[in-house]
Amino acid sequence: MDEPLHIAGLIAKKMNGSISSAEETQLQKWLDESPSNRELFEKVSSNQWQLEKLEEYQLFDDARAWSSLEQKLFEAKVIQFPVRKMMRYAATLLLPLLVIAGVSYYVLNDFSSSPISRIDETVKPGEPKATLVLADGSVVHLQDAMDKTSIEQENTQITAEDHSLTYTAIEEIASSEALIYNELVIPRGGRYQLKLPDGTQVWLNANSSLKFPVAFTDSTRQVFLQGEAFFDVAHNGKPFLVSAEDMNIRVLGTSFNVSAYADESYSAATLVEGSIKLSTPEMETEMVPDERATVLRSATSIEVETVNTSQYTSWVNGKIEFENERLEDVMRRLARLYDFQYSFQNEGAKSYHFSARIDNSQPISSILNMLELTTKVKFDFEENTIVIL
Repeated sequence: MDEPLHIAGLIAKKMNGSISSAEETQLQKWLDESPSNRELFEKVSSNQWQLEKLEEYQLFDDARAWSSLEQKLFEAKVIQFPVRKMMRYAATLLLPLLVIAGVSYYVLNDFSSSPISRIDETVKPGEPKATLVLADGSVVHLQDAMDKTSIEQENTQITAEDHSLTYTAIEEIASSEALIYNELVIPRGGRYQLKLPDGTQVWLNANSSLKFPVAFTDSTRQVFLQGEAFFDVAHNGKPFLVSAEDMNIRVLGTSFNVSAYADESYSAATLVEGSIKLSTPEMETEMVPDERATVLRSATSIEVETVNTSQYTSWVNGKIEFENERLEDVMRRLARLYDFQYSFQNEGAKSYHFSARIDNSQPISSILNMLELTTKVKFDFEENTIVIL
């Protein structure tokens, strides 16, 4: 009898209340053998772990994931179950399978000695942190939620509290006055929220920056973005303009996401509600909700498609979504969020595709484990660099 599978089956029976007295004794004997056995049991028995794995397995590439698990766990397959049908019975069928898969993976692969297990000691999940660069060049570091910072600048009150920066205009300035700019810089592995003096809310993603006036004039509102941000623009009758890389976005009041990283081959805007006008030096287009416009750096056209906007905005709520994305693009996004270096040992691995919805507060090792289960890659950790084998 395969010991890891047998133990996994006992744990599954323990969880659903069908374990016999003899099986309970066997399980208890295994638990008493080592602290690591008990730690693994407590891990897979927790409600949090079960819910996380249900969500992860349902949202990863189901067919490939199940096929890979079958190959790893069972030498012979007698009956193949349709994956979609199995997912409908998650409460009664999928959870025990997840326990078996999880326990077997940890035990069979000796996870405690795996190179991936060392990564979490160095690579941590992202957290709210930013640097505010004032007009005079002075710098304010924003990280500790317990610290409250308050500054008055050009008739504007600036307050940092609870991982959010708020600009409150004491009075509006005339269009003839020179604008005073601040810049909020988000490092790799960071994120931050900003409220502009007109009431517009901005969520800035990792490795991004936003340059904006301390106070808007009475005629227009313009900000300058590098990286990624989600905007919820306050409607006050004055145009709001976002300039990002090679495109400009003009709105009155709406919600939309902009991604314009310098190391990407494109810039994009995703509209959640309202309407926006996106323009480049060559052309422009008006967008309606649920549309995503992509501007390729190597082309002069704007490609517009209807999308599920949550795929491009879920990062605001601490989720990461991938939909059939190349592993090279997946690793680039993860590296921004977790702040790590990586390299591909085999260039061909860059073209593997991957789908998932992940909580970005979970350890990077759990994401890499899932990538190993659903793609033909392995990971190593050498000299503080994640190596894709």
